[in-house]
Amino acid sequence: MAKKNADPMNSADKVRYFSPRLRKKLEGVLKAPVTVVEAPSGYGKTTALRGYLKDNLPHGMSVHWWSAGDEAPEAAWIRLCGELACIDSRVGKELSSMGFPRVTTAWEIAEMVSGIHCIKPTVLVLDDFQCMQGELPRSVMSALLSYTGANLHLVIVTQTTRPYRRSYFEKKGVYYIRMDDLRWQVGDVFRYFQLCGISVSRSTAEQLYLYTEGWIAALYLIMLQMQRGEGYSPGLGIIRLMESIVWAGMDDENKNALLHLVLFPGVTIEQMCFLLQAEPLPEHVFDLLEETPFISYEAQQRRYVPHAILREMLLRRLGAADSQTKIDCYSRAGDWYARMGEIQQALACYFRVQDYAAVLSLPLTCMTMARIEGQPFTHLAAKLLADCPLEIKHRYPISLLRIAYAFIGANQTRQADALMEEIKTIIGEVQDGTERKALLGEWMLVAAFRELPDIVKMEPIIKQAVEFIGGRCRTITPDEPFAFGLPLMIFFSKRPGGMQAELRAMANVVQHLTTLTGVYSGADVLFKAEWAIYRGKLAEAEPLCHQAFYLADGTNQWSVRAGAVNQLAQIAFKRGSNKDLTYYIKALEESVGHDPLSPLVSQMLQADYYSWRGLFQLTVPWINAGKIPFPDAPVWVRAYLRYAHLAVLLQKEEYSRFLGVAEVALAESQKSGYLVMKIYLYLLAAIGYLKMGRRDQAFDYVQKALADARPDQIFLPIMELKGNLDDLVEKAFYTRGEEMPEEVVTEGQVIDDNWKVLIRYASESNNSPYNLTERETEVATLAAKGLSNKEIGLQLFISESTVKYHLRTVFSKLGIDRRSKLPGLLAD
Repeated sequence: MAKKNADPMNSADKVRYFSPRLRKKLEGVLKAPVTVVEAPSGYGKTTALRGYLKDNLPHGMSVHWWSAGDEAPEAAWIRLCGELACIDSRVGKELSSMGFPRVTTAWEIAEMVSGIHCIKPTVLVLDDFQCMQGELPRSVMSALLSYTGANLHLVIVTQTTRPYRRSYFEKKGVYYIRMDDLRWQVGDVFRYFQLCGISVSRSTAEQLYLYTEGWIAALYLIMLQMQRGEGYSPGLGIIRLMESIVWAGMDDENKNALLHLVLFPGVTIEQMCFLLQAEPLPEHVFDLLEETPFISYEAQQRRYVPHAILREMLLRRLGAADSQTKIDCYSRAGDWYARMGEIQQALACYFRVQDYAAVLSLPLTCMTMARIEGQPFTHLAAKLLADCPLEIKHRYPISLLRIAYAFIGANQTRQADALMEEIKTIIGEVQDGTERKALLGEWMLVAAFRELPDIVKMEPIIKQAVEFIGGRCRTITPDEPFAFGLPLMIFFSKRPGGMQAELRAMANVVQHLTTLTGVYSGADVLFKAEWAIYRGKLAEAEPLCHQAFYLADGTNQWSVRAGAVNQLAQIAFKRGSNKDLTYYIKALEESVGHDPLSPLVSQMLQADYYSWRGLFQLTVPWINAGKIPFPDAPVWVRAYLRYAHLAVLLQKEEYSRFLGVAEVALAESQKSGYLVMKIYLYLLAAIGYLKMGRRDQAFDYVQKALADARPDQIFLPIMELKGNLDDLVEKAFYTRGEEMPEEVVTEGQVIDDNWKVLIRYASESNNSPYNLTERETEVATLAAKGLSNKEIGLQLFISESTVKYHLRTVFSKLGIDRRSKLPGLLAD
């Protein structure tokens, strides 16, 4: 890197200029409980705040500075809890133990945040908070903005208010420092350049202001350019300015070093040694990091971090580099990510430079629905298979089988079939007979899942795979969720009257997979529990559900674990136990894992309870709209979504639209063969036709449902929905020459009554399904009637701030963000 004029540069580096307007604004930070500093990158938010606190911090006041990074929200939250523990040890430790805030824990975490106790005057800065705020539940964000504890001054520094409107921040009464407060005016530009030893006229300062709009980062770059004697070119873009200041004066060795580091938001010395293949790190690299503007050192994480503008410029340079430079940079970055176990990031790097051997050398497990830089893994894998030389494919048959497994899970049967044929040819050319036989067993194992959900057909294929492999398999690892994350074992039932055979096949398949993976999923126990439930045998099913949960939890099989919790919630729902139902709905979200499909599963299963009780605002919008956010999701997802969407339409009495969706869902169910889902769809369609006055068509569908349900006594759907079908169920049994079973009559009535109880719980203010306390219920009820906080306080003899506190808790428990939504949940 070219030497710079030492004196001017050093004097410029020492200049810290704050406009008089900003200084006045910053005085409020140490007076307000909560301050929000919001402006885009490059406006000097952090620099201004650090400088002001350094010069104006009262004696005895401490500062805790936490910055959100590009790390996972869970990791950032743990670091934040560490800072909070320094302020309030109890709250910090409890928050850390609860993990990252989720919907089910948000209200409790929000209360704990509101109750942080600070002994001595302290400033807590949450920097780069835009990396975190979109992940936090609204109630936790609300608690942060509404904090009023003594001694602690909370400062949130963010580039944007998104996903919240700015009014959301302002209405919380926080002290606000915005972009206009940080932006320099013409006079500020003039004074800053004078302080840096550069004489500019007022007209030049005005030109600079008009060009940069007071953006401090751009003005700093222009100042550096002018210090170097290169003048000022108003037409030069900010990226080109960065190139002119940072890039143009570098030698090729330093340019190459920066390009190798730019694929990371920050780099440690160990990481740089790996990327540059130099141990120890050359002295010129340390000089480069210290002398390059916009590279800072984060002592806490021991890493060098480029400014966003610098990084954007370097990424553009890398994009324009020669092919060999790109290959070197992306391949080494991929190698580092692979070394750290960050497989998806490694894949992104390798795919960029078409390093197919490196891609296939990675452990390509749990890839169904994985996203690589926003693209489905299966789409990128299809391109790889089209372009990858056959010689490389021959070296990685297991990786190819894992890709085929992901294709099957994503319902991409055409690609899966073509790849399986290619793999079979590759295996046939393996010279070692023992290895060839084992690989053929792996091939059979993957091929069995092409028969999903026909467990009877799958069982003999997997049994043969076990015999050929002769030990643990290499394709399906213990981390893979059972059946691509399917939480409903009843989906394996396809044939009326075939339940016993399917139960036996499932037990055998689970045992075979245990032999192959070393993991017992408990799916066969859950299948037994579900069959008992759908026969109306709730007392028989409940201990089996607990057993399945225990088995799945011990082996981290999240899909079976979620399925067991779901069935326990179903039992509570049918018994009318609001307390148990509320508990299991919360437990359902906590039971999922880190697989890309798991949040989707949790949202879909929860939607079942919310929609039937009319709590549509608690269901994610894509379910209410009937639109799958991931078109490559497993086929069962579409079937369950149709069912959930139909429940929403039925509750909203959109019967015409309901019937259209029902016919589509029935056609899809005929193809997929999900027996129990088909029974439900028949009955839902019958309800829709009955509501539209088309009784004959409704009766026809009831007869079809009964014909499929009768052989295995799958009477639960009939018990649940009988009350909505007039006398059509009785008529269907009579037409078959049978009497309606007693359990359908009695249990069906009990379920219907309990259902109505839960609906009443969801709509009556004095019986909230969200565990509201008596005082919270009183406050929420009055707020739902339109009373102001002051009026509520006067009526209940409590302060207005106490009313606000209770409403915050109520909003969190009900999953809403404003009082206008209360009447829909707490109707008088």
